[in-house]
Amino acid sequence: MSTAPPAEATRIFVPQDKRTVQAGIDAASVGDTIWVSAGTYAGPFVMKKRLILFGDAGSQNTILDGGDSVRVLDIEGVKGAAVIGFTIRRGKANAGGGIHCVRDTSLMFAGCIFEKNWESAIAAWQSFDLNLRELTFTENRGSAVSLNASAALFRLCIFDRNTGYAGGAISFVQSTANLPIRQCTFQGNRAEVATGGAINADSSEITIAECEFKGNSAKVAGGAVASMDGSRLVLTRCRFTENNAAASGAVHVDRAGLNLGLSIFDQNKAIALGAAIGLVGRGLANINPILQSNTFYKNASTSEGTTIWAEHVSPEIRKNIFVVDAGQRAFAGVTSTPLYACNLVYDPSGGAIGELPSSDTLVGDPLFCDAPNGDFFLRDLSPAALASCGLVGALPKRCSSFKLAPGK
Repeated sequence: MSTAPPAEATRIFVPQDKRTVQAGIDAASVGDTIWVSAGTYAGPFVMKKRLILFGDAGSQNTILDGGDSVRVLDIEGVKGAAVIGFTIRRGKANAGGGIHCVRDTSLMFAGCIFEKNWESAIAAWQSFDLNLRELTFTENRGSAVSLNASAALFRLCIFDRNTGYAGGAISFVQSTANLPIRQCTFQGNRAEVATGGAINADSSEITIAECEFKGNSAKVAGGAVASMDGSRLVLTRCRFTENNAAASGAVHVDRAGLNLGLSIFDQNKAIALGAAIGLVGRGLANINPILQSNTFYKNASTSEGTTIWAEHVSPEIRKNIFVVDAGQRAFAGVTSTPLYACNLVYDPSGGAIGELPSSDTLVGDPLFCDAPNGDFFLRDLSPAALASCGLVGALPKRCSSFKLAPGK
């Protein structure tokens, strides 16, 4: 008994074969590619079958436009589709002005620019294994990406000056990041009403690795990242620079879990609850946040005057470097008895550090290679590099403490 071979995928060219993008989508069979030539195409578009939308001239020259009046693209009930190489702009709709995903699986978005969409450039509901790769999100409102009961992977994305109620760049609600959010840049994003200037996680699980957060802000707490209400947050090898909020200048954790390591906090600011980090309550009983091998440099809180604040939770704080300005402390809190071991504390103004939180606290200049210019690697004679407990801080030694004079 023989069976017919599967139909071969074909390419439909717009506007050569079909005049409009929607006409190409309607005419295509499952698995086909809609090959869109350079130009600006007015939405809305609806896709309910597995297709590849491909911008032939790249994102700068192939534009899908909502005209500030309609959603650009609606994708529903699709598995294995892709959108590659477009600018998607000026969409306007409740829940996903740019792209709305409903009960989709294994969608890829790659090489696209999302700009000035409202509300959200991409909004997903009950969608899983979304792959967001090499995307740029600029000046979107209602969060650049909003995930509700969904799961996504983020790689090499740029989030610039997006705004939202909570989570200016990404809002997670009962959602997960399948794999770490990796090598992404978040700059100038804003939570206009609540928490998480760049990322807000509510009842979600996320891991963030090798990302940079600069100049993000939140009206309430967590200038860069907020983890709320039973969420679990892992941060590793990230850099937080000049983020700010009313409370918890860079990271805010409220009744949630935190595992933080190998990260740098540089000149973040808050009015209260920790210039760099604020911790309020536990996510799970008897499980405390862990903060190990990080570098904190001149973060400033105008109220409590502390780098890390903890309330009703007792974090493990091990092998971190704290460089604090006069009047600032490394740690403070209420109803909190942290496990504090082998940290280095230094006030470059020469002010008194105050009562040391543990007997093995190191005091003195960590001898960074070039801290004013953001280089927090250590010199070879740094006390943080030579500590008996092992390397202290986020980065190892890389430069010499002395320059050799040339021989005659």
